[in-house]
Amino acid sequence: MASQKMMTVLFNELEQECLNTVRYIEALKVERLSRNQKEDILGELSAAITHLRIQTEQFDKYFDELS
Repeated sequence: MASQKMMTVLFNELEQECLNTVRYIEALKVERLSRNQKEDILGELSAAITHLRIQTEQFDKYFDELS
């Protein structure tokens, strides 16, 4: 079973990545973005979403262990 310390780290990382994702979404709402800026933000958003998927897999494993 995952240790409490490990879960705290996972929760902190999940929280940070959620905040990053919201920041990227908000940045995309700026009306006067150049094409390059938009592409950069979309790339960062894609990476953040991928990281969230990986993190949620860790939580799924943890929650399965609790069952």
